[in-house]
Amino acid sequence: MDRLHSIWDGRIASLAPTGFPAYGRLLHPAYGLDDMLVRWDAIAVHNNVPIRSTCDFVHVALPEAVPDGATAWVGDPPRLGTLEPGQAERLVEVLACQTKDAATVSFAIDANFGQHTLLTPPHPPEPAPDPIPAGVRQGLRMRLPGREYIIYRGSLDDALVWIRQKNDPNWRWINAQTPHFWWPQDHAWAVASDSVLPWSIIAGSRDLIAQLVRDTEIEVVPISEHDVLDARPDWLTAAMRRAVAELMQQGQAVIATTRGSVVFRVTQNDGMKLESGGGWARLHPRRANRSLEDQVFDRILGALMSQLHLL
Repeated sequence: MDRLHSIWDGRIASLAPTGFPAYGRLLHPAYGLDDMLVRWDAIAVHNNVPIRSTCDFVHVALPEAVPDGATAWVGDPPRLGTLEPGQAERLVEVLACQTKDAATVSFAIDANFGQHTLLTPPHPPEPAPDPIPAGVRQGLRMRLPGREYIIYRGSLDDALVWIRQKNDPNWRWINAQTPHFWWPQDHAWAVASDSVLPWSIIAGSRDLIAQLVRDTEIEVVPISEHDVLDARPDWLTAAMRRAVAELMQQGQAVIATTRGSVVFRVTQNDGMKLESGGGWARLHPRRANRSLEDQVFDRILGALMSQLHLL
């Protein structure tokens, strides 16, 4: 993974090592009202909007308008930073045929994974059982800007170890999770994701990416090593900037979308907070490297996306 020097440089594929012949973007599925998995391209068709290999989920799920008489798609957004079990199992099947040694694979998982606190009043808070064995947690680490990962090794099938614990008595305290980085000993391919993204990057041969793009069980779109994410929709950026100005001046703002309206409030209770839909985010007026306006702008987008299923 010494080819990760360009991570966070603005390219979509910067999560993965450089220099592979081809790259694909595996889109994590959303959830319909019946909890069924929904592909991004199906949401785009429902909302009558185009889908591009470089788009973000907001481009397909939150259009500026829908045709007369139509309604916007309603459902939950994709999970961030992890694949769905069926999606991961299918990917493992395909990747197993693309390496000479599926028994020797390295993985990296966010060091914060499994670090939960149990709240069971009236008992005092206590640490939840750690799904990562002590020997692994105390082992090798990989550090990237703003991230720290635990390295472990095993067979390719071990990519599924933390999504196959539904019979574990502590399952409710364990977030199903796939590794954030996977790569075989022969470096035939690499898989990369991040805890804040609704997609993963797969790097490998042209044949591998073409096969994944054709696969009907997962949704993979081809990207180049140099592609960048599409800018936020102009209408949404303008609405968010108006909301920031209103919040700074009046302490309240409303953003109307095809899914309904979201009310935002800035409060001073227990420190400055941005409240929306029952949730809140703390603001830091004196933060040196991020203005208050920029913080509010980013928090508004996050709140809009997290509330897609509530609107």
